[in-house]
Amino acid sequence: MLRKLSNDQKLLWSFLALLWINFVIFAAFSYFAQRDQLIDNALQQLTHQSELTGNTLDEWMSSRLGLVTGLANEIANKSPDQRESIPQVYFERIAATGLLQYLGYGLENGYYISNPWPLPDGFDPRLRPWYREGKQAMEPTISEPYLGVDDYTTTYLAFTAPIIRDEQFYGVVTGDVSFNDIHQKILSTPVSYNGQFNLIKSNGDAILRPIDPDSDQTPAEFFSNSLSRDELRNTLSATSVTEFTGESSIIVFYPLQHVNWWLSAEVDKDVLLTPVYHSLTNILLLFLAIALTTILLQKIYARRIYKPILRKIQTDYHTDLPNKNTFIEQMHKLTLSNLKHGLCILIHFKDMSSLLSSYSQEVVLDIQRKTLRRIKNSFVRDYIVGSVSHDQIALFVPFLNSPNNTFVERRLQHLETVLNAPFHIEDENQEQHTILSAINLASARYPEDGGVFDIIHKANMALSTLQNSSSHYTQYHNNVIKQLATESELIQAFHNALQNDELSLVFQPQIDCSSNKITGVEVFTRWYSNSLNKSISPQIFIPLAEKHHLIRKLSIWLLHALFSYINAWLKSRLPVPRFAINLSSLNLHDPVFIKQFFQLLKSYNIPAELLQIEITEHISLELFSDGDNPLQIMRNHGISIAIDDFGTGYSSLTYLKYLPVDTIKIDRTFIKSLPDSQSDLALSKAIIDIGKEFELKVVAEGVETKEQLELLKQHGCYQIQGYLFSKPLTVDELFEFVDKWNLHKQHKKLITQ
Repeated sequence: MLRKLSNDQKLLWSFLALLWINFVIFAAFSYFAQRDQLIDNALQQLTHQSELTGNTLDEWMSSRLGLVTGLANEIANKSPDQRESIPQVYFERIAATGLLQYLGYGLENGYYISNPWPLPDGFDPRLRPWYREGKQAMEPTISEPYLGVDDYTTTYLAFTAPIIRDEQFYGVVTGDVSFNDIHQKILSTPVSYNGQFNLIKSNGDAILRPIDPDSDQTPAEFFSNSLSRDELRNTLSATSVTEFTGESSIIVFYPLQHVNWWLSAEVDKDVLLTPVYHSLTNILLLFLAIALTTILLQKIYARRIYKPILRKIQTDYHTDLPNKNTFIEQMHKLTLSNLKHGLCILIHFKDMSSLLSSYSQEVVLDIQRKTLRRIKNSFVRDYIVGSVSHDQIALFVPFLNSPNNTFVERRLQHLETVLNAPFHIEDENQEQHTILSAINLASARYPEDGGVFDIIHKANMALSTLQNSSSHYTQYHNNVIKQLATESELIQAFHNALQNDELSLVFQPQIDCSSNKITGVEVFTRWYSNSLNKSISPQIFIPLAEKHHLIRKLSIWLLHALFSYINAWLKSRLPVPRFAINLSSLNLHDPVFIKQFFQLLKSYNIPAELLQIEITEHISLELFSDGDNPLQIMRNHGISIAIDDFGTGYSSLTYLKYLPVDTIKIDRTFIKSLPDSQSDLALSKAIIDIGKEFELKVVAEGVETKEQLELLKQHGCYQIQGYLFSKPLTVDELFEFVDKWNLHKQHKKLITQ
């Protein structure tokens, strides 16, 4: 494939053609997306700037109108003979504020006075535009721009207020401001994207526009070339800010308060879209660079560049094994040769999430490498291996003839024993860890169980059936699909059970034969499904709850039910024993559950010393982060910790030294064959001796005969749990049992003899 990729020019030109097609499509999408975004952003900024400048202009006009209006009212309130007596110094003070360049007033008799200004000969205020407009309006107004009489070139705005008393007109007060002042202070405010402000009328004519004294051209009356007068009429609003987007520019209109004018902010689209053009240019240069680099690499560095890339594409990042696609491709190549049969084995790390949360990535990789080494040492024949997911490794072993079920069973059993042995790992701090990584195995045969492209799926289906099984390996068979369908039916029924109160608790007493007292009670959950019309074993529904993320809900239900019983028991006359409950590894790794556990303990007011948490050996081998070990936190609150089924796993005795454990329980599998089995007797004695050595309580489970009881007592184990004393009881039966036991201790002594 590499040789073809290096030499085939058609492939190269096809790639370049595809590259240019992608460029055109990408450039078009990029242009329209960026253009719309820039226009939206620009409109938002122009709106903000227009509102800010418009408010400033409104306030600027209000302050000047207020000044002339106040003077007009003051003059109107004077008697006729005093209306010409406003002192000159008043106008001089107003001029000193800089609010108005000229302030004055004219009366109907032709009188006129203002801040120091030499009046031209024959000046009559009654002939000025501002006077006529003020007299006509009969209210404070802002005049249209007009030319001053000094040079007839400077443009002014006049703020006028009529002098009126008893509805009689007497004159006009005016304050003048040149357009240059307005432009410098307000309209020359910088606009984003090199835009500009204008003051316009409703027909679009510019109210004020700076005039270039060196230019002979008269500026156009209409303020913009981007829209027509009809478009302007449809856009303007007298009450709110409006927007217009044209072919060449975008404009925002702000209506002013005191005049029928609008403040417009206009931006040229070419300036606005300059970043888009730059972006398209950069994209073009990038694609050109890619094309040239592709040609160069294809001609000179093909073999040196493509091989590492292909290797990365074909391998798993973490394990450096062939990934799922490559593994399937390798199997397919084998089947195209003389290979007729094969066996696919799927290796699943059940606790990969716990490993990743408890250890560094390097430690987890070391576990995977040692797993591969163990696999290699277990096979004589050639095989291929791949990483098909973050927690699964797949093997494919070729055979000339189809392997029979017995052979596959023995191979899986051997692998299970080898792979589930503890790992001794050294972390980056040179600390030694003994880690038990629980591994499940499932197999499917080619071509009996499926083709190359679905054999991994078939093995995965078989693997999923182990969730509710004590076994760690299985083979795909025709009943797997039926079994999975049954599991789906069970999980739906279990959802209903949690909602419809189909679960119940039973209790099995623990007896101290040395004192003849009830020392504890182990709590079990029972489920009778109404929809399935049968009882479901905890060995089935608890792994099912773990697999389908319902274990928290189940455990919280158990705590509510148990704590309500204990609360009622505390109010009774009977002494309260210690209650032992089993928690899943998932519970202990669930901070939400741990928090709810202590909240329920507090809300039900349950003394912590009445509780014992039973964990399996597998959980005891898991490490938690420093200062966040839930077992230690529970122990610190006074809750005792017991290891259930002790002796059935791979526990290192050093864990008993560091774990907050005060009780170990001998598994019933060692008890049931006593006193006939010498090996089980030896194991039981060893566990009892371990308990004594570490000063731990030892409880024997599953005691059913007097011979078993006597043998355990001879070797120093007095804590007994089993059918010899009682089967698991309902809460009412437990009350009755405890009551009778306390009333008839002599009868109990006879039983234990």
